[in-house]
Amino acid sequence: MRRRMAFACAVLAMATAISGTTAMAGGNGGFKTSRPSMLTAVKKGVSVTPLLTVGDELPNGFRFESIPDGISVRPVGRGLTDLFINHETSKVPFPFASATPSAAGGQSDFDNSQVSQLTVNAAGRVVDGSFAIDSGGGFQRFCSNFLATSKEGFDQDVFFTNEESPDYAMRQENSWPPPLSNAGAEENGVVVALDPDTGEYQTIYGMGRFNHENDVAIPGYDDLVVLSGDDTFTSGTLTLPPGPNLATSAPAQSQLYSYIASDTDALLGDDGDLWAFVSDNSSFTDYYDFVPGSTQSITGHFIKVPKIIATGKDTDGSELTSSDLGYPAPDGGWQTDLRTSGPAVPIDGPQWVLEYWSHLNHVFQFVRVEDLAYDKRPGMGNVVYFADTGRATLPAQPPLSGPGISTNGRIWKMVLDPDDPTQVDSLSIFLDGDDSPVKTLGEIHQPDNVETTSKGLLVSEDPGGNNQFPANSADPNATTARLWYVPFASPNAAQVVAKIDQSADQGATDVGPSPTPELPFGNWGSWETTGIVDASAAFGTGAYLINIQAHSLWIEKEAGPDTFIGTDAQPNDPDFTYKREGGQLLLIRIPGI
Repeated sequence: MRRRMAFACAVLAMATAISGTTAMAGGNGGFKTSRPSMLTAVKKGVSVTPLLTVGDELPNGFRFESIPDGISVRPVGRGLTDLFINHETSKVPFPFASATPSAAGGQSDFDNSQVSQLTVNAAGRVVDGSFAIDSGGGFQRFCSNFLATSKEGFDQDVFFTNEESPDYAMRQENSWPPPLSNAGAEENGVVVALDPDTGEYQTIYGMGRFNHENDVAIPGYDDLVVLSGDDTFTSGTLTLPPGPNLATSAPAQSQLYSYIASDTDALLGDDGDLWAFVSDNSSFTDYYDFVPGSTQSITGHFIKVPKIIATGKDTDGSELTSSDLGYPAPDGGWQTDLRTSGPAVPIDGPQWVLEYWSHLNHVFQFVRVEDLAYDKRPGMGNVVYFADTGRATLPAQPPLSGPGISTNGRIWKMVLDPDDPTQVDSLSIFLDGDDSPVKTLGEIHQPDNVETTSKGLLVSEDPGGNNQFPANSADPNATTARLWYVPFASPNAAQVVAKIDQSADQGATDVGPSPTPELPFGNWGSWETTGIVDASAAFGTGAYLINIQAHSLWIEKEAGPDTFIGTDAQPNDPDFTYKREGGQLLLIRIPGI
């Protein structure tokens, strides 16, 4: 997950300087990057092997693109495995000041979101690469992904990817900016289902219009069940317009949803229903009702979302807005529209309609639901763990609890009724980072992606600004982003498995020139660990794949075009900067977990 904030960027002049295009390749041996590892093992017995670095080119001309995120693993026989890797890129500038556009004030990726399909051998070398979904689809910010198989009750393999974006864009290569009239554009936040055998993909609007981090199929039910969380970008408190039985504000604005369909054909035909989680306890209706360190457990249930609100499409196929349902337009604290000139205004569209409906119906409000994973131990697939990255707010001193106070984030544990996926036997905090201030070295810092093992969880980090440190800080708590192992039996005994090495961002002579004073080194913590996934089917017991997103390391940049949005007095000046961020795909072996 990439945070909506400006990054401190060390811009390198040439892509080949960092990419390692001289890496060993050729014959049947495959390709492996020559660049140093961006991840360092910490736990005893752990080994890390970099496989691909952003900018690496295969002999067939395929280039590994920037911001690698979610990973799915699919063995294809003869010792080969296909990897499906999301790239969380977006042509929508990130961030962008529409009132005063400038190349310095906006950063855009060269491409829309894509999904790489890599074929690797048992040695971890890449023997082929292509795009399963390319930039021409016009999708924005693909985050995590999930490959649903017969283990989860599917008749055929279905690869789920999704957008973690609230912006409007065109579904084409030239996706942004859309016409201000909104003709042909739609708000992001859709789910895409890909058939890995045929390469065909489709959008399933009924799976919800919100900022999806991932869509994870849950095994063990007669119907297909796919859970997803809303990784909302809104920060702070949402001011709610007047409405029946509504509070005047909402410090938490993220929900947990379930899509339920009778079978694979029904799901692919969007004949299922979207459901939203509601607490049974009126005293526990949002994240902040669970005070830090709470051992409270609540029951709950899922309620059905009306189809028109789930799809975000009106009966004529147009994008749903508040006026279509008689809802008030969004007010302060909501996501802002980049298509407008002048002062920023909140986005009125499918995501706002779903958000307002969730408050009308007292849906439980988390802060930022990120990745999910179900318990893979026999008979425990109804137990689900999910990351809530929190806000990384910085109270001056304890107490750390209260509306809007979330220091380090949480891992939640939800136990679904084994016979009825719409009933929740319990929701509780599995791992709490909010019981300590930010920058506490022994606490997890903004959990992002999760994967279950036979004995616990692996959790990656995406530290917020208040959990970052100046490069080479002397602070004894200073750390880069890490990968954690959290035992099921004793979550408080969580330990760091590996942590990011940001040395490529330090002006080393073998990767390019030192950054200029205007482009300082990135903070420790500005790079994130992400996409952690079990890869034992490809590389044996204890093998996992993980990505690094090196946000402050740019390997290429170019002035973007003038967009004619805003009040730029010089219309021929670029309104933003195209950039290609660094990153890396790695194999990590972690025995005994």
